[in-house]
Amino acid sequence: RGEEALHRRSRRHRVASMAVRRLSAAVARGRHDYVVVGAGSAGCVMAHRLAKEHEASVLLLEAGGSNRGSWDSWKNLMPAALTFNLANNKYNWDFHTVPQRHLDGRRLHEPRGKILGGSSSLNAMAYIRGHALDYERWAKEIGSEHWSYKHVLPYFRKAQRHLDADTSSPYRGFDGPLAVSRKRTAAVRAINDAFVKAGMQAGYAHTEDQNGYQQEGFGQMDMTVNDRGVRSSTAEAYLWPLLADGRAASKVTVATRSFANRLLFDGHRVVGVEATDENGNTHKLLAEREVILSAGAVGSPQLLMLSGVGDAEELKTHGIEALHHLPDVGKNLQDHLEFYIQYLAKHTSLYPYAATLPGFGPLSKYMFRQPWRALTAGAMWLLAGTGVSATNHFEVGGFIRSAAGRQHPDIQYHFIPGCVVGQLEFLPQHGYQAHCGTLRPTSRGTVRLASKDPRAAPLIDPNFLATKEDVVDMRNAFKLTMEIMRQPAFDEFRLRPFEPAEDFDHKSDAAIDAWIRSNSHSGYHLSCTCAMGRVVDAEGKVLGLDGVRVVDASVMPSMTSGNLNAPTVMLAEKIADAMRGKRLPAQEDVGWYEPADWKTQQR
Repeated sequence: RGEEALHRRSRRHRVASMAVRRLSAAVARGRHDYVVVGAGSAGCVMAHRLAKEHEASVLLLEAGGSNRGSWDSWKNLMPAALTFNLANNKYNWDFHTVPQRHLDGRRLHEPRGKILGGSSSLNAMAYIRGHALDYERWAKEIGSEHWSYKHVLPYFRKAQRHLDADTSSPYRGFDGPLAVSRKRTAAVRAINDAFVKAGMQAGYAHTEDQNGYQQEGFGQMDMTVNDRGVRSSTAEAYLWPLLADGRAASKVTVATRSFANRLLFDGHRVVGVEATDENGNTHKLLAEREVILSAGAVGSPQLLMLSGVGDAEELKTHGIEALHHLPDVGKNLQDHLEFYIQYLAKHTSLYPYAATLPGFGPLSKYMFRQPWRALTAGAMWLLAGTGVSATNHFEVGGFIRSAAGRQHPDIQYHFIPGCVVGQLEFLPQHGYQAHCGTLRPTSRGTVRLASKDPRAAPLIDPNFLATKEDVVDMRNAFKLTMEIMRQPAFDEFRLRPFEPAEDFDHKSDAAIDAWIRSNSHSGYHLSCTCAMGRVVDAEGKVLGLDGVRVVDASVMPSMTSGNLNAPTVMLAEKIADAMRGKRLPAQEDVGWYEPADWKTQQR
């Protein structure tokens, strides 16, 4: 039976792979109801739902390649290999911000997926929906009650296939495409448990489900990893199963290595996309119904502006004729800023499995200091889908409020049993870190064109720490984190501080602010640049134009309180239903936790 199942799976993979092809004249001659630009977190969802539920024909364009079929595809499938993806421009647009005025002029790394699955094939796989009050705020910002929590929760559940054995939760979904799980890796379980215990010792609650009734507190984190220990990107969860379904697959063409240059217009109606293939040939790809932009918070506004949709004066400076003046395109950019508080440990961390040897150039990332451990971990994952390679190692985390008067958490923690240099290189010593960031910054930035050349990287300016409120919030987050890390739960493990160093002046606000300016990093949560209510309507349709929608993280009116992949999948599910005049019934039977004393107490 096992051999038969393996044969059936192999055959489905071969059939699915036949639907993925390079952009060519033959592809361009096809007739398609929809052209979707970007096979990322939202684009794969849209292709799946349009083909299976709308029974529409779809051309899905992806500038990158497949997440399967290459010698190094394991990097995109093995959860613990996530740092390979973030540092590899083969699968990554590898963007950087413009120099940040309030971060000592530093240019911060902003990876974006260039592969089937988009950033869901690169990200850290943390599945966090945000707080219910984020969506209550969205409903007001958008001007539509249908984006309130009771209306979005059914779409989170529709998308989700939670692997927990307890199926009684009214907050979870169990039949959707997107696999969500929890992990308890034996090698580091004790130190992960210590972080949760430290949070409780500091006076915070334990929470059973950060995506359920109570986000606030410390506990296990959900991750998009399936029951085979494989990353559940939207390519794996939505696209490949679609392509293995013979009837639905006949309606979908996936064209990789397809670079979208501009939109094609007939008056104020978008009728298609001009794209270039890997050989430099240009093709006109026409849509019978709509073009859907799912190129992300950088790519979607960039493509609109290149096509003459944006601020007319800004477009004029690049010699682009303004076909439709829509000044908020590329504005309202939001991102999470984060820092790492790190300690060296006496024992128990990921270093024996992850640390590598420097000095070997590109080969260094494969030169493990303890190769026997790395090989064993890789073999366990490959053969059984288990072990230290089958998890993202964000197994525990927490959410707290930075001050009294905050109605719901505005600080998030990912705990990692290891120390890093920069963002991606593991320190060859035992250690641990609290990866901390504030969740609702008030600073706003922009995505602007660098030139009218479609291949020129746009100017990404999150404008971090531009407001006094954001500076104070980050400072408070630093102080509260240090308090947690000094709790007795870590006494068994703590050796000494690593970053900031042991002699750091923790009592000086000026020293803390300076350290944050020089050591903080992007959370890779770029969003809100084609915001609903400002650039698109409540169903993603671009204001003032016909035949074009935007469906990705750029349409968020404001960031949710946590990682953004789960909300992006949700909004794609919701807009896909809206396109055929359907809405799931509101879920009236659930609420959310708010501390009774939130106005006067921080915890």
